Amino acid sequence: MTNEQERESLVLVKMDAPPETVRTPSPCYTVMYGQNNQEAYRVITVSSDEAHTDKLVIPDKPWSQSPGLKGVTTPLLAMPVPGRESVDGKSEHYLICYNTTKKELTYRTIATLHKDPYTISLMVDDRSVSAYWNSMANIKYPVASMPVPRRHNVEGKSEHYVYHYDEQGKLYYSTISISRDATHADRLVVERRPVADWWKASLTGIGQLAEIFPVPGQQDVDGKSQYYVFHRLNATKKLMYRKIAITCDPQHTDTLVTEDRPVADYWSNSLKGVE
Repeated sequence: MTNEQERESLVLVKMDAPPETVRTPSPCYTVMYGQNNQEAYRVITVSSDEAHTDKLVIPDKPWSQSPGLKGVTTPLLAMPVPGRESVDGKSEHYLICYNTTKKELTYRTIATLHKDPYTISLMVDDRSVSAYWNSMANIKYPVASMPVPRRHNVEGKSEHYVYHYDEQGKLYYSTISISRDATHADRLVVERRPVADWWKASLTGIGQLAEIFPVPGQQDVDGKSQYYVFHRLNATKKLMYRKIAITCDPQHTDTLVTEDRPVADYWSNSLKGVE
């Protein structure tokens, strides 16, 4: 892991809607980002219609101003806590971070309020990933996760693809599951595999992977789920995005829907200034 990787973060937390096929007109997201000691978070919406109009709801605030983000150094990814999505007007997520002081992966549990002021609360303070996540024992530097299509709350478990880099900078993915009961037991479902070998159709040519999140209104539609993939060009670090699709059948075949586009040009309403 390089010093440059330690400085850069982009994490989107879906605040106000259950996963999969449940739709809201304009889902809210907390966007956490940071680079070169300019760490901030904001709240945005993306409409579920074909236009997918983005909007800034709450402008940037320092991480230190949020009860749930105080003390965070490098947030890497967020995953919903099974069974704790949209409960009492809040949704809980695991926020996995790189602790730059301890030089280790940590995680905390946060809760996001679904309406103004969209408060982020701390539910469980920082813990070591290596001590509590058996499924991530061999993961060095995770950067993004994706819910596996049609594997949410199946037989009491939800599955995620976790994308991660090794110490040489090679990108892999692993499939993990988290149980829906109170124990939230995690398990490694599929050992790590090289992204270059298994995601050729959709992820070939990406730079430094930054974030993946579901396209609103396009989950399990016509047998496919679509996702936005954010990444930084290797040469310039310019933030780009593309749209991909995964079939919902057991094959989970991936395809590229939209080629790379600059975030600055296509997300100017909500992500202006995010680099």
